[in-house]
Amino acid sequence: MHGDPRYPSPRRLRRATAFAIDWLLHIGVAIGVSAVCEAFPELTPWSFAAAVSSWIAVSFVHRTVLQSVFHTTAGKALCGLCILKSDGSWPRFGFLTKWWVIGAFSTVLVAFSGAGGDSDEEDDWFPPVVRLRDVRRLHVT
Repeated sequence: MHGDPRYPSPRRLRRATAFAIDWLLHIGVAIGVSAVCEAFPELTPWSFAAAVSSWIAVSFVHRTVLQSVFHTTAGKALCGLCILKSDGSWPRFGFLTKWWVIGAFSTVLVAFSGAGGDSDEEDDWFPPVVRLRDVRRLHVT
């Protein structure tokens, strides 16, 4: 939806801020779970595994289940953004799950390869994120 006149507002800074908020939420839960494990000697050996598992679980539920219901994550909501499919409809659980898996796989690939993709267009790498007020203005529900 880059350049789409229906969604005229710039989104890059909002999107980056929303991502940072969501990432901090996910990692915050993981750190909390790790701290709880560290507080109990019998759970201390499981601290790292519990942190990673909880981060993955929170990320998945937040970015797929909750986003399929509310059309936004906590970070996007705080930044006034929502997610749409390229046809302008609300994404469903399956669509969001596909993008969550792609994002997880891409993160691992980029981490190990040290390189990004060939495209500079953000919409080539992510589903469209637009301002919620632009969607409401168009009466998309």
